Amino acid sequence: MTTTPGVRAQMPKNVKLALAGVWIQAVLNLAVGFLLLAVVNDAVDHGRDEGAGLLRFVAVVSLLVAGVLLLCGVFARTRSNGIRVTIIVIESLSLLSSVVGLLKGGGAGVVPGLLLPFLVLRGAASAEARNWFDK
Repeated sequence: MTTTPGVRAQMPKNVKLALAGVWIQAVLNLAVGFLLLAVVNDAVDHGRDEGAGLLRFVAVVSLLVAGVLLLCGVFARTRSNGIRVTIIVIESLSLLSSVVGLLKGGGAGVVPGLLLPFLVLRGAASAEARNWFDK
């Protein structure tokens, strides 16, 4: 995508939608991470610390993913291809995790976990996104 110097290129619609999904997922990951930490801390305070290490690990991973997604959202306007690749990797892992959850009998509760990463991945992997992030 070539632009005239001094003229700011318009972000394609599907890239905007994908970035909106990134922001939504980042906020949800933050909420889940802090909620899991609160549950783990409460359980440990009441002497029920079995499995607390694994839940604490999942909470920290959720918070780290949220941080990376927030940074991708903030720096998306720099149009670095690394941002797009990072989004694709995180969304692919999220989609894979949701598929595993569905196969383990997760039911209808897994559907949002399948839908959001799929839509973001579709937008981030599109030709328009590739052109946008390649400057």
